[in-house]
Amino acid sequence: MQMGSGRGSGMGRGGGRQGLGPVRECRCTNCGYTQSHQPGVPCANQACPKCGSVMVGV
Repeated sequence: MQMGSGRGSGMGRGGGRQGLGPVRECRCTNCGYTQSHQPGVPCANQACPKCGSVMVGV
């Protein structure tokens, strides 16, 4: 197996794209209610205070 010159088209060291950043608010999947996100508490673990459905981070 032969080694190249190290100038390939790979992502390289520390490559990869960054995420969108922290979640700012949680939104209900049913009624659309939004509330601010509490750090350390996943939105999916919170129930909507209006209708009780699952919340998602946005």
